[in-house]
Amino acid sequence: MVDQLCGGRFILGVGVGWAKQEFEAIGVPFEKRGAMTDDYLQAIKACWTQDIASYEGRFVKFRDIHTAPKPVRQPGPPIWVGGSSEAALRRAVRFGEAWHPIRSRVDWLRDSGLPKLQEIAKSEGRPVPALCPRIILNLTDRPAPEDKRVAGQGSLEQVRGDLRALAAMGATYVVLDTFTGDVEATRDPEPAWRTLEAAAERLFDLGRRTVR
Repeated sequence: MVDQLCGGRFILGVGVGWAKQEFEAIGVPFEKRGAMTDDYLQAIKACWTQDIASYEGRFVKFRDIHTAPKPVRQPGPPIWVGGSSEAALRRAVRFGEAWHPIRSRVDWLRDSGLPKLQEIAKSEGRPVPALCPRIILNLTDRPAPEDKRVAGQGSLEQVRGDLRALAAMGATYVVLDTFTGDVEATRDPEPAWRTLEAAAERLFDLGRRTVR
């Protein structure tokens, strides 16, 4: 229904999670989260593509479920799979249109992440998912130490260099993440808007209205 409401612009982002206490709070076994995610993704795809859907997996089972309305795009909205482990990369190859690594270093993406993704895709006989990373957006007045920073963190020139490098790797989208770890800061969106406005004006030479 979300895909219908937004005219086919919905993207499903998927990650298995990492905080064990969150799984304990809802009574879900942490060590099975990967297998459960894979099972649910197959079930979701069944619902997207069948008028009356049935599915039987290890964790999900249903029969003759009416699933209307269909997504605008068929066989369904694009799935972006996050994570940097081998299991996550395999999940991106098997189920995703894009790999969505979060807060990674550019050199790791270039030298380790992407080659591994390509290797897995070849072994699975599947196309390589698009690279659509999420990078922290933290512009600083002075250059950040190269050996410690992740993509999107540092001076204007460092972040511009990151974006150029990601484009050279074939990134089709880059999500700019303004969350810096302060949960309380999320109660007020204005600082995040100012950060995005600064990025639009200083990184991309776009007007203020483009961010809004």
